[in-house]
Amino acid sequence: MSEAYKKQKIDSFDYYDPPENYQPPVQQLDQSKVMDAYKTLIMLKNHMFKVNLLLSHEEESSTIAELKNIKDELLLAKEAQEKEIASLQKTQDNLFSVNRLNGEDIDKLAKAYHEQDRKWYNAKLIQIDTEEQEADIQFIGYQEVVKMHAIFIKVQPIPDSKLFAVGQQCEAIYSSDGRYYLGTIEKVTEEGYHIRFKKNSNREIVPLIYLREAKKQLNDSKKMNFEEMDEFQVPENLKYLPTDNEQQRQAKKKKIKAMKQTFKLSKITKYAQEKQSSWQSFSQKISTLKPDLGQKAETIYRQKCDQLKE
Repeated sequence: MSEAYKKQKIDSFDYYDPPENYQPPVQQLDQSKVMDAYKTLIMLKNHMFKVNLLLSHEEESSTIAELKNIKDELLLAKEAQEKEIASLQKTQDNLFSVNRLNGEDIDKLAKAYHEQDRKWYNAKLIQIDTEEQEADIQFIGYQEVVKMHAIFIKVQPIPDSKLFAVGQQCEAIYSSDGRYYLGTIEKVTEEGYHIRFKKNSNREIVPLIYLREAKKQLNDSKKMNFEEMDEFQVPENLKYLPTDNEQQRQAKKKKIKAMKQTFKLSKITKYAQEKQSSWQSFSQKISTLKPDLGQKAETIYRQKCDQLKE
């Protein structure tokens, strides 16, 4: 980036807004070797995409058989490359993107990795070379356009418009610095979402891709009152979207699984509390009549609980 850009980014820690699943690169790693391994993986995936495209249009059986053999070889190479990356990183987590870029990704929001800062910033995809798996990106709030490889670009899913209604609070990217700020949706027009930012009361019209749910709302969904739920329901922000990639689906799946376990635990806890409360009430009544009987009943109850635990 230019010196002017870096000067504006002096407080880059404040401007950093990493995705949930991002793990910062370990300083001891051979960065160039790791990056080359990721680029090779993207290349293999790009070849596989082309082979699948050819298979979908090919009619000659001999050519189809040959293409399937090539696909099998690419699959083996891809799996070997993924193992190589995990070995180099000493972790299964992806430090960079493992998804190829598509022509449909143009104009979408992305997290773009700045090698010198070793941070991810909000950016917009301007142009994509699907053959070379490179894209021209523009960091939001800055005029400079930078060419980057696909491994440095994490395309973000398009938010569900149903989550953003007039009068609702959300977080929106402010065009001057590319950061998310809390704001209120004042109206929705063909131009976009009219946002009034809480911090400075400034107003802007932003596209849907610049919106995300307010952290307070996300926290509220995490603190769902499971005790009042008869059946577990997946919160809106964790429902699968058609635009979700495999990594995003797996992240949501893990969260849903954890929430289901919490739901079950809350039901068991509630049931135990109700039983305990019922027993205490009964025990008190018995104790007022026959103290020894109440004590004996409690002993029997404790013994039964111990047996159940075993």
